[in-house]
Amino acid sequence: MSDLSQAMGIHPSSIYAAFGDKQALFGLAAKRYADVPAQYMARALGQPTLREFILAAFDNTVEFLGSKEHPSSCFTLTGAISCGIDTEPAKVLMREMRLQNEVAIKARLLKARNAGEFPKEKNLDDYTRYLSSLLSGLAVQAANGSTKAELRRTAEVALRHLGIER
Repeated sequence: MSDLSQAMGIHPSSIYAAFGDKQALFGLAAKRYADVPAQYMARALGQPTLREFILAAFDNTVEFLGSKEHPSSCFTLTGAISCGIDTEPAKVLMREMRLQNEVAIKARLLKARNAGEFPKEKNLDDYTRYLSSLLSGLAVQAANGSTKAELRRTAEVALRHLGIER
């Protein structure tokens, strides 16, 4: 809170008065993240075909993570990992946001299955977790310092393993 107070040039009591406690402020930051920068996945989910969705999911993730406009990595991952032991509500919120993203991915895969684009014999839950793991892995690599070009090459490897060609 002291870092935030110093960065904003206001007294911590003013922050508390405006936003409530730390958890409330964190929740508002998470909502802002979901509503604005994290819309890159919503744009991918709206693609008309499964192939276009998967390509957009990787392309948009690389663009987002490689952008100089915000810190590298994903708020829902690094926000939860960097939390201390007294911040269980923040960890729960980040987990819920990640799981909501998986629900959206699974719904998109189900739509693809209904359209005949996704094989009936493939397990939707497993494939959803796999896609989520690959995309989250890019966020971890970005946090580790991978460049946009490196992230793009890593995404291309993942796409080849998924059987998605450009």
